[in-house]
Amino acid sequence: MAGTRLTPAIDLDGISPDEAFTILGNEIRLDIIRVLWHADAAHKYDDVSDTAETISFSELRRQVDVDDNGKFNYHLSQLAPHFVRQTDDGYRLSSAGKQIARTVIAVSGAEDLDFSADLEQDCPLCDAPMMATYEDQWLRISCTECDGMFGDKAPRDSVFFSSYPAAGLTDRTPDEALATGFYRCMLDIAYMMRDVCRECAGSISASVSVCETHQVREGKPCPHCGTRFPVWAEQRCDTCGFAKNLPIEPFVMSLTPVIGFLDDQGIDVLAPSFDEVIDLLQTRFQTAVTDDPFRVTVTVEGEATTLTVSLDDDMNVVGIDGQPSV
Repeated sequence: MAGTRLTPAIDLDGISPDEAFTILGNEIRLDIIRVLWHADAAHKYDDVSDTAETISFSELRRQVDVDDNGKFNYHLSQLAPHFVRQTDDGYRLSSAGKQIARTVIAVSGAEDLDFSADLEQDCPLCDAPMMATYEDQWLRISCTECDGMFGDKAPRDSVFFSSYPAAGLTDRTPDEALATGFYRCMLDIAYMMRDVCRECAGSISASVSVCETHQVREGKPCPHCGTRFPVWAEQRCDTCGFAKNLPIEPFVMSLTPVIGFLDDQGIDVLAPSFDEVIDLLQTRFQTAVTDDPFRVTVTVEGEATTLTVSLDDDMNVVGIDGQPSV
């Protein structure tokens, strides 16, 4: 799969990512967005409100606290029309402006957040205690004894590892944060398997890697690939670079036929408990790889039937078959 640039060569509505970074790299402009956000100055169809809220030029300048009329007008004009919209009644945020405001709110306070704590639930791999840590907007759940779930694909001892906005941790315990983070991860995967990036709605490119000499003994990661799983898939957005690199089984788990199949077994794949998914991966999923043509086949065991999903090296589904269980 070709590498994705952090600022890809796209031009949406007359503005490139590099130009957007330049526009937003100014304190006065971010203050304008902040004031409009707090004033709920937005289009009437953006959220649930049926009224449009705006702020006049003079009131907006007063709240941003810029005395120089020309200086303020210049910075405001740089934000329009992409992040701020001018109407007959005043100024409001565009959809992109609201997204910027939400992003700032989501990550605010991360440097002051102390989330290191023990979990109530034990490690699903070895039953040892687990602990939560939070750094650089990443939530990590680690085991205190075993090598964790992902081996060399994640920080040492990690059982769960995912980006997590700081705002979402302010009123949640570590166990609640794990459940919420895992739910968000499953939804991300479901989006990507439908060729949609959750971050920007861009298209997804995928690749598959296979450990040809995979060996897992006594619960230890394979010495050749450093992980517990022989087949890994990477899904990456062609536009913004948002990506997931995971064992192929969770991606298969998010497909509609598999969701329905497991729902018949009483398992809600999109909102399961973490222990439940680990048990599924260890007891219900069997993965095989064949060549000429390359195929990854994942078989899901049910109570009375099995479901087999075949994928190519671009993670396209090329076959689905249900059979009675032997």
